[in-house]
Amino acid sequence: MSPTRRRFIALTIAAFLLAPQLGAEPGLYSPNAYRGETFARVLTWRDSSGALVNLTGYVSKLQIVDRVSGTVRDEFADGTGLTLGGVAGTITWQMTAAETLALPLGNLAYDLRLTSGTSVVTYLLYGYVNVHETRTR
Repeated sequence: MSPTRRRFIALTIAAFLLAPQLGAEPGLYSPNAYRGETFARVLTWRDSSGALVNLTGYVSKLQIVDRVSGTVRDEFADGTGLTLGGVAGTITWQMTAAETLALPLGNLAYDLRLTSGTSVVTYLLYGYVNVHETRTR
């Protein structure tokens, strides 16, 4: 697959998530990342009726953590790898090629936390970033 085609596919991936209700569990999403690639995923948050969740006023944070040692391997927040799309309900998660190259191989845990303007904290997603080695240099 050509780099252009692959980038296009990565940029257009959308996960349609149901808005967690009080006491609901966050969604499980475990993306693959390839060392040295530019990683980009676009997620769309929808409520239980299918309507887009307006993320205006929300603050986001995501950490990638080594499951064994507990070491934080990378961290993202608004403007540094995470971008919230306001009324479109989108969350864009990006890592540079240098960031993915620095990740160790294997499964690294993460979760995505969103905090509303009224301080309601929602853990929207959790899972593992599956980091794979690449062959082409």
